[in-house]
Amino acid sequence: MARSDFMWVNFDERFNSSNTAATRTFNVEGSPIDTGYLLIQSFDVERDNHRILINNQELPSFDIPEGGNNLWTTWMDRIPENFLQQGSNRITIRRQGSEDFTVANVAIHWREQG
Repeated sequence: MARSDFMWVNFDERFNSSNTAATRTFNVEGSPIDTGYLLIQSFDVERDNHRILINNQELPSFDIPEGGNNLWTTWMDRIPENFLQQGSNRITIRRQGSEDFTVANVAIHWREQG
């Protein structure tokens, strides 16, 4: 039987020309199965070209949608199967282009063997 698990990852990062990427680590205790997803809180995103990587693998499609000037948004993105691994994992947010924006928190959700 599978069980669900999640991790809350605090970023509190302002991405700009001198801060183009930030990485955080989180732990997965069991063996992840199937696909997962993440929820990301972002502020002031006007272009959808910024990237999210899990263990150095880019998530498919666009990762942080445009939400408008001076607005907080929460977005859900799919994490493909086999991106997460048992033990230590890394999530990286990478700024693309010249836009400045903020990321507050990311909640990462997965299922693991029960």
